[in-house]
Amino acid sequence: MMKKLNLLFVLIALTFVGNATETLAVLNFDIVGKALTKQQFISITRTEIAKLDTFQVLDKYTVKEAFDANPVDLEQCYGVKCLTNIGEKLNVKYVVAGTAEVITDKAIITLRLIDIESKKVVKTSYSEFIWTEANSQRLIQMAVYKLFDREIDNKFKNIYDYETVKEASLEGPEIIKYNLSGPRFGGAYQSGLMGDILASGENKGGFNKQQFMTVLGYQMEKQYLFTGAFQAVFQMNFSLAGLDQQMAIPSVAILNGFRSSKGGWEFGFGPTFKFKKTAEGFYRDGEWHLLKDAQPGEEVNKETRLDSRGRISFVSSWIWAVGKSFKAGNMNIPVNIYTIPDKDGWQFGISMGYALHM
Repeated sequence: MMKKLNLLFVLIALTFVGNATETLAVLNFDIVGKALTKQQFISITRTEIAKLDTFQVLDKYTVKEAFDANPVDLEQCYGVKCLTNIGEKLNVKYVVAGTAEVITDKAIITLRLIDIESKKVVKTSYSEFIWTEANSQRLIQMAVYKLFDREIDNKFKNIYDYETVKEASLEGPEIIKYNLSGPRFGGAYQSGLMGDILASGENKGGFNKQQFMTVLGYQMEKQYLFTGAFQAVFQMNFSLAGLDQQMAIPSVAILNGFRSSKGGWEFGFGPTFKFKKTAEGFYRDGEWHLLKDAQPGEEVNKETRLDSRGRISFVSSWIWAVGKSFKAGNMNIPVNIYTIPDKDGWQFGISMGYALHM
């Protein structure tokens, strides 16, 4: 039993020792353009390498002690020879140094892994990212992953890799905040039987209204899937129709939407719920009558349809929508057309709105 326990402790110890046996120091960064400071780049790079749990990374205090004992002008120390000499004094196996060049919205980050014994650069990673200071740690992490052959999540490549972003005409890290929530306004046309009922007189169960009416509403949305050039969003739209005709027909639509970030095209579909007045009745010689108007013994085919004399009921339908977003500075102007199919007549509508793209 004791032998087994001793063997177990040895294996555990070897596991911990084997996780990070080779020593490494992050020494210098050449900064070009407006970006983070040299020390910030070094500190973040040191942290991200340490998180790999592959090397024993020297902390900044140990490196500072070595520099205090043997002063070095880091502003002139970017070559392999100089960095190797420092690495020998620090007694490490590897040294990492890099450059960071920020040009407008592009960050070019290069990392070099230098082997102290061979005094050669054994690995280099070159990366071009969409630059934002708020996401600088993520960019350096990706550069570190690339240097040490770690897998980078495609989600982050789609957001931050410069070529991927530009090829898709995206907006880089800010694309996550791409949101078209905001007010909507437009109009809808009711066709078919329901359109005829809207336009007919109240004595026939109609509403004495126009088949075309205005629609005012507000849309909220939440992105739940992002793949770079493509987004999937959950949308909820609240609206009131008929305000121009002294009516207020409330409705809510719940849509699953898909949007192309490149062209701004989108489509969605889902259920819509609203209140409307319906009544039970029948047709006699082509004329609509309420069920209570049936003659004694008369055989009728009972139906339920829109009727101003009926009761308010809560009904569901299905909506299909397609649209495109136009950009004006930081403002997005979504324009959509939609249809709600129904056996008694399809409704066709158009809406537009605006939303700030922060």
